[in-house]
Amino acid sequence: MTGQHEGRMAFYRAQYTRFGSGLAAELRREVFGEDIGQEGWRTAAEQVKIADFLGAGSDSHVLDVACGSGGPSLALIEQSGCLLTGVDVEAAGISYAQAQASERGIADRATFTVLDCNGPLPFGDGSFDAVLCIDAISHFRDRFRTLSEWARLLRYGGRLVFTDSLVITGPVTKSEIDIRTADGFFVFVPPGIDEEAIKGAGLVLLHREDRTAVVAEIAERWQAARVRHAAALEQGEGVDGFSQRQRLYATAAELARSRRLSRFLYLAEKPA
Repeated sequence: MTGQHEGRMAFYRAQYTRFGSGLAAELRREVFGEDIGQEGWRTAAEQVKIADFLGAGSDSHVLDVACGSGGPSLALIEQSGCLLTGVDVEAAGISYAQAQASERGIADRATFTVLDCNGPLPFGDGSFDAVLCIDAISHFRDRFRTLSEWARLLRYGGRLVFTDSLVITGPVTKSEIDIRTADGFFVFVPPGIDEEAIKGAGLVLLHREDRTAVVAEIAERWQAARVRHAAALEQGEGVDGFSQRQRLYATAAELARSRRLSRFLYLAEKPA
């Protein structure tokens, strides 16, 4: 576990160090069409849908779990006017998010904190109107404990939105899993586990949406964009690192296209 954790942290630390570069921004524009500082499989259109699901307004306080470098967090603040607390284990991502909040003049609406999101979070019961976690739940060891903690933090009537991109929906080989998990520690789950965890946390599932197709599309775009910028990327990542990342995107695209590894978006509510 320790080696996997250190490997993942080293990968994300390097990613966040380069995150604000012109090359990184250009890659995001080529892949997503609109650069809001997103990572993973979240498109700008999905960001709008997530904001609508959360129903956040100027009097809302949102917790963004595993917020990374904070781009979509800040976009949510600008879109809804909400207060937002972002937490992530990687200090480089949090530093970047804080700097961006100040640069964009919304530091009074945003708080970013370094926290290990695997365990209990240092906030009181019912502290938040909404909780958000995009493409990161697979990094947490205990799905049921994680959902229960998020439920504790929600006020009654509050909403939770999260995505799980590692739902096993077909046969997957060990070599495919090894490539797909090259960045560190991941938990794969069968269909139904997320729904059970939502129910077990005392939450009500309002909406479940299959977002697998977007994984194949985005992974293929990442592959193509990275090929166009291969020389520059190899300078920063190394030849082996560049090739490993390309294999990851190729494998992610194939697993999603063949519907063997799926991504789902969940909207749940804490009953009033």
